[in-house]
Amino acid sequence: MMVEMEAVVIGVINILTGIVLAVLYVQHCYSYWKRRNVPYLTPKFPLGNHHTLFPKGISIGNVSREFYNEFKKKGVKLGGIYMGLQPQLVVTDPLLAKNVLITDYQHFDDRGIYKTKSAPITVNIFAQAGSEWKNARSKFTPTFTVAKMKSMFDTVRKCSEIMEQHLLETVDEDSNKDIEMLEVMACFTTDVIGAVIFGIDCNSFKHHDAEFRKMGRHLFEEFHYIDGLKLFLTIYLPTVSDFFGVSNIQTGVTDFFTNSVKEAVEYREKTGMKRPDFLQTLLDMKAEGKLTFDEVVGQAFLFFAAGFETSSNAGTMCLYELALQQDLQDKVRANIHSILNKYDGEVTYDTLNEMKYLNQVFEETLRLWPPVSTLTRVCSKDYTFPGTEVSIEKGVMVLVPLLAMQRDPDYWHDPLKFDPDRFEDEIDKNLPYWPFGEGPRNCLGTKFGYMQVKMGIVQILKNFKVTLSPKTKVPVQLHPETFVLHTTETIFFRLEKI
Repeated sequence: MMVEMEAVVIGVINILTGIVLAVLYVQHCYSYWKRRNVPYLTPKFPLGNHHTLFPKGISIGNVSREFYNEFKKKGVKLGGIYMGLQPQLVVTDPLLAKNVLITDYQHFDDRGIYKTKSAPITVNIFAQAGSEWKNARSKFTPTFTVAKMKSMFDTVRKCSEIMEQHLLETVDEDSNKDIEMLEVMACFTTDVIGAVIFGIDCNSFKHHDAEFRKMGRHLFEEFHYIDGLKLFLTIYLPTVSDFFGVSNIQTGVTDFFTNSVKEAVEYREKTGMKRPDFLQTLLDMKAEGKLTFDEVVGQAFLFFAAGFETSSNAGTMCLYELALQQDLQDKVRANIHSILNKYDGEVTYDTLNEMKYLNQVFEETLRLWPPVSTLTRVCSKDYTFPGTEVSIEKGVMVLVPLLAMQRDPDYWHDPLKFDPDRFEDEIDKNLPYWPFGEGPRNCLGTKFGYMQVKMGIVQILKNFKVTLSPKTKVPVQLHPETFVLHTTETIFFRLEKI
């Protein structure tokens, strides 16, 4: 009896000791910023300052904007928060942000995006870091030169003409039809990416359940409970997730892209066929021993996911703003027609870039509605921010709240007003404006993104007057659970043939 009692007592002592040690460990983790004399927001266990548990996604733009506003109220340029038990630093000063993104980027060459080698689709240039990223970047940079953009332009134009025809037929059938422009733009950009990357016709407008469009919906819109759980694990417990090979990409999406690339590789190797698309560039690198098959899958997936979702959102928000301000829409349309008349109606890469006011409108759209609304960088070498006493260690993530900075009245006059004239001349380089990132780790496909969205806008505005449907609630609100910027409710449009 005494032996059993002693065992119980020892067991209780061990449990209590474990609890005490766990509490002390949590307290130690949550004192990181206090020990460094950095202003911080008080965390709550277990999520720290982030309060999303099983999300469809996390609107990091909305979350980081809240942090940004709190630290701005405190009058500090740098503030500490916690993601779970991990310390993160929020930058509220544009000059310090530029140090992170540009001047001292060698200390911040990792975005901190989750990846695991057990799920090759997550290993791509967006998530890679250090020498692995540098090698990948040097390989892919030649793919996005101006010369390459011009070679892809005809494909983009043809896809825009298919969209144009679809809209003409839609309006002919019912001139009062409410049009979900985000879906239209998503079909257009999916067709573009499918053609440019894989060399295939996705037929998104003809077939609602076209495979690539279906995978796009699944990737960004369709989350099940298990998907939310995996996303939670990879965000809050990335090391544990990597150890167990947890992927934050849905299984169906992973299988689809792996099989698509595998079939394309086998077909092209068997027939000797070569096509002037991005996949061929990847396959040529594979043949030269520069890429493995898994790397081909990962990079192809990245350019699909990044190429259609951000662009379709940017195009939709551009049309939303122009629908609200018909005088600006008329001005853009006049700019488009003046350039087209100058070149006998022909749209080329160069004539598209000559549409100055269209460029201004798109730049202002990206200021007010940046598709990726927070930039993240992980410190790869211990670093002290210049002009401050704030030092961080290797492994600490830094957040640059882009949405907040680009709407901050301290930097932008009347920031919530859509005003393309801000970009009539080159803007002050000290202003926070980095919609596709900045520095060596900026978005590799920026030129391509600009090209396809502006081409889509041109085809719509030269044919239609764009207005908002009575069903659309104004002003729109940002969705709290999407990584890429989305509105809470669908924006419906009406089109009137010109």
